[in-house]
Amino acid sequence: MDPYRSDLASQRDARSEELRDSGIVGDIISQFTDPLAFFRELVQNSIDAGTPSVEIRLEHDDGAGLLRVSVRDRGEGMTRDILENQLLVLFRSTKEQDDSKIGKFGIGFASVLAPNPEVVAVHTSRDGRRLVLHLNRDLTYQLYDAGPATQTGTTVELDLAMRTDEVEAFVRSSITALERWCRHASVPIQLTAQVPGQADPIAIRVDRPLGLEGALVEAHGRADDGKLVAVVGITATAAAYTGFFNHGLMLHETTDPLLGRVALKLQDSRLGHTLSRDDVRRDAHFTRALAFARTRVERDHPAAAATALRIAAEAGDHARWWTLVVALGESKVEVPRRAWSFPLVEPLVAGPAGERRAAAASSLGKRGWVSHRSSKLTGMLAAAGTPVLHAEIKNHLFLKTLVDSVTGCELRDVERELTCVTPVEVGSEDEVLLAMMHELFATAYRAPSAIVLAKLDGAHADVLAVTGDAAADPTMPHLLDREQVVHNPFGRRRLPLVISTQHEWYRAARLLDPRLGAAHLARVLLLQHRVLDVVRSTTILEHALDQIGVDT
Repeated sequence: MDPYRSDLASQRDARSEELRDSGIVGDIISQFTDPLAFFRELVQNSIDAGTPSVEIRLEHDDGAGLLRVSVRDRGEGMTRDILENQLLVLFRSTKEQDDSKIGKFGIGFASVLAPNPEVVAVHTSRDGRRLVLHLNRDLTYQLYDAGPATQTGTTVELDLAMRTDEVEAFVRSSITALERWCRHASVPIQLTAQVPGQADPIAIRVDRPLGLEGALVEAHGRADDGKLVAVVGITATAAAYTGFFNHGLMLHETTDPLLGRVALKLQDSRLGHTLSRDDVRRDAHFTRALAFARTRVERDHPAAAATALRIAAEAGDHARWWTLVVALGESKVEVPRRAWSFPLVEPLVAGPAGERRAAAASSLGKRGWVSHRSSKLTGMLAAAGTPVLHAEIKNHLFLKTLVDSVTGCELRDVERELTCVTPVEVGSEDEVLLAMMHELFATAYRAPSAIVLAKLDGAHADVLAVTGDAAADPTMPHLLDREQVVHNPFGRRRLPLVISTQHEWYRAARLLDPRLGAAHLARVLLLQHRVLDVVRSTTILEHALDQIGVDT
């Protein structure tokens, strides 16, 4: 797409072609296929003139059917010699050998004729004199001495024929053009526009600091000479983008991956546009700027990415953290392994420093945990100082692979690997039932070290019973991993048996005669651990019948 083209180009009056010089002047004007290109050129001239600011006003005269566009600066102004022998003479410019200026070819001012104005008026003051230039569509002009002046500066006014119903679209297009070409201008740019039918005028500040729109990560670098500045980063889509700027005015931008799938902007007062003004000149300054940017991409950008990961993780902004990770993978930006930070499900207490919501790669051991939500299990791990990394279930495998490649840590799913045992208060009916079960186990095979009633959460929340931890306090909540719960509590190394009070079989057993309920549960639990045979089943049955017979 031509950098100067807009929808307004098709709206220009066809009669301008008849009035325009058919020679080189006409060719120069026609290069500005977007009639709004004059905004950039006039702002450029104002900056070159040393102005501290630029003021742009758009005012419509309903009666005259004219929109007046004025661009005002407080720069050094122009003398008669500059007006006649520089501004109005093509390919002649006082800026050619001055790196502090943007314009080089003396043709930018011709852009004021691109929108086919009725007249262009230039009011300029310098050396105590005020001059007025009127430039017509047929390229004739008149130059007047307007008397003494106490200040310096230049105002360029364009009178454009325009109906009332066309003003709003022109204003919006003007804002778009200015924000594209002048958004990083080195001086403040204020635009004020009055749209017919709107009570309040539109007032916006066009300029903004040099930065990347929509960037997840940004790294800034400035060369030793202070003239060259680079901003590199990545967007959520890891799209390639390069913009070249001089004094904050955009010379050229491209989506070609000049340095890979990263976004970057280069600001250098020595960069210049081509004669056609549709590209940046490929000269020594261009080469130097790209080399400088490449260093920022390879050295500064990974460090900035690591900082962004840490900030997102510490803020608990899991969505942003994952967007960063995906974008880094797409752009192939390699964050140093030990610089990675990972978001936590639960904050960890970090002493006087307060809570820690992110885990550094260096803090992970050979084994770690991951979960998609806060739960009793993750809370207990955090209370014990064990970090639990956060990831949605669909991202568990991705995070496991990433963490393993970065740290060598093996991540395991909390909900699939851990069971929380929360002992519950035992009532008199439960005590009788447990005592009879213990007696049946001892009679038929071997009793566990203890029988504990508890609420189970996590991986084995739906089972009847698990094997407990002999070292755990039977009165306090504790965690069991997958290897622990499958141990045989009836083996020679006697271990606790933890029964879930939530399970329907235990609730059903409590409703029966405790002798029958105990016999039923004993058979089920011995069968679960593959130690029930005909002899032991018969022993349990006979013992239960004997108990019932004695009682009756």
